[in-house]
Amino acid sequence: MGPLKYDLHIHSCLSPCAEREMAPSTIAGLCALNGAELIALTDHNSALNLPAMAACCRAYGLRLLPGIEVNTAEEVHLLCYFATVEAALEMGRLLYAHLPDFPYDPEIWGEQWVMDEDDQIVYKVDKLLTGAVDLDLYAAADACRALGGVPVPAHVDNDSYSVLSALGLWPEDGGFAAAELHIPAKKAGLEAAGLLPPGLETLTGSDAHALLSLREDFPLLGPDSVLWPLVEQLPAPE
Repeated sequence: MGPLKYDLHIHSCLSPCAEREMAPSTIAGLCALNGAELIALTDHNSALNLPAMAACCRAYGLRLLPGIEVNTAEEVHLLCYFATVEAALEMGRLLYAHLPDFPYDPEIWGEQWVMDEDDQIVYKVDKLLTGAVDLDLYAAADACRALGGVPVPAHVDNDSYSVLSALGLWPEDGGFAAAELHIPAKKAGLEAAGLLPPGLETLTGSDAHALLSLREDFPLLGPDSVLWPLVEQLPAPE
């Protein structure tokens, strides 16, 4: 298996900040049409749309890397990737137990739809999924690793919800082997400023919350990536 065209940061309509049109089959079909080979669904603090997404990716000949975007206690977004949907669902159950339990108004925050593979609504999630869990960055990363996953700090070049905006520096003691950049061209400047370790693997993703934000051109993920051992465990596309 050679390098794969990827987008590893996509939200479905389970994330309240995503559009209703971001349903599993629609996402998978458009990603396949655009030329993707490997995608990850990374909803906020939940994996509940991954079973449907896995079925849709099989139908469209895509590899699915199961994922979740955790919002940690520091308001840092942490992408967690897994080899199986079951491991991601277990992480999601853990995160749901650590979400604050307060009144959630979908008219303010947006709906949170769990879908089937035909893009039909199955049910709604009650707790606000974009809230910060009461696990810090280190605890969330450890929980991910305990399930065989790989944690990757998300969009570290952003001015909000990133390790650099929240902590002011790269967590050298976090054990992170990769970081996601929203704009890959910023890597050299961040390294020169001492904000990213030299030689750290950097990924990029669309962070799509709407169909028009899905990628039409794709970077390549290859065997030198920290995520490759997970990719090798994924079912081959039919």
